[in-house]
Amino acid sequence: MVKKEIASQKSEKSEITPNKWSIRRRMEFIDFRLSVEGKINRSDLVNFFGISVPQSSLDFSLYRELVKNCKPSRENLRYDVHKKLYVRTDDFKPVFPDECSPDHFLEDLALVSRDSLSDSRNFFNGRFPVAAATLVPPKRKVEAKLLCNLIDAINEHMAMHIVYMSLSQGKYMDYLIAPHSFAYDGFRWHIRAYCYDRHEFRDYVLSRIKSSDTPKIMAPNDRFPDPLGNGFREVGTDAASDADWNEKVVLKLKINPELSENERNVLALDYGIGNNGYIEHEVRKALLFYAVRNLKLTEDYKKLPAIERQLVLDNEKEIFSLLKTE
Repeated sequence: MVKKEIASQKSEKSEITPNKWSIRRRMEFIDFRLSVEGKINRSDLVNFFGISVPQSSLDFSLYRELVKNCKPSRENLRYDVHKKLYVRTDDFKPVFPDECSPDHFLEDLALVSRDSLSDSRNFFNGRFPVAAATLVPPKRKVEAKLLCNLIDAINEHMAMHIVYMSLSQGKYMDYLIAPHSFAYDGFRWHIRAYCYDRHEFRDYVLSRIKSSDTPKIMAPNDRFPDPLGNGFREVGTDAASDADWNEKVVLKLKINPELSENERNVLALDYGIGNNGYIEHEVRKALLFYAVRNLKLTEDYKKLPAIERQLVLDNEKEIFSLLKTE
């Protein structure tokens, strides 16, 4: 019954009270600390959540009941009377596998190493099981006022003016845009928006926006002369109208055949490439250019030594054709 209650909390998020959320968070905390450190005691719960010692004892009982009702049946933890704490058992398997997954752990560890993980999410609680350092791109300055204006415009589907430094033009340009989403290309943040001046959806690097006005008008459809001379065209300016944003493209990535057999075998293990010879990497079509560039898959990168181009496209013709239509 307890397991059913905890599971229902995840599927009925809108009905969850703060107290119910804290119960689930405390169960996740126990699960995470056992998974990462292999040990946990009552004081960990008391100090992190600000609960009483009796409540922490009840939480461990609740966790045991959750584990008992899991399949396959297991213990997950036992109390070590000498160490006076709970330790992970050999049959341990997380009750909350997503929260205890390697990806989740490494993402949180990266944030901790940059001092960017909020206290409410930091289940490490000042005790890091391993040392860590991350290499991040140089910071790009984004004004707080700009961010507020963009968020307001997105939430209310409003239009706004921006003054933008165009790399191709080499000067500041004034654009009227209707932003609908943020996008991160692995190195920098963009705003995805409809541009009324260029009559198309485009990406704008946030750090190149010099200024913006406060959104005041709803973002209308754009009506402009048809380039083919067929009267006027009218197009939507919201996210649903952005075809490239909504279309997904699959990159079929395989190991560069120019590499030696040993190198190919190592990299196949590295990327988890199985018997089919490739992995599938899905991206939005609007971000396809950035994905191909970041993975060194463009024609320009073919000039580099093979060892610097570990992956190549198995569906190169299809992908390059899509890039030409952007």
